[in-house]
Amino acid sequence: MVRMLEELDALDGKMRELAAHVRQLREENQQLRRQLAASQSELATLNDRVAAATRRLDTLIEELPGEMRGNGR
Repeated sequence: MVRMLEELDALDGKMRELAAHVRQLREENQQLRRQLAASQSELATLNDRVAAATRRLDTLIEELPGEMRGNGR
């Protein structure tokens, strides 16, 4: 009977450790999801800025005289 109680105590300890580890992993997962969302938002902003800069450059290139464009347009 004593051995069974010791085994149950050991199992209880392992279960508590597992529960704590699961909580830690969930918190870490939530943090990583927030970081991912922030990175995706920043990427979208940077892509928008690159697209706007490309449009401005294309407009400036179109305003150049044909011989200055350099690609025969």
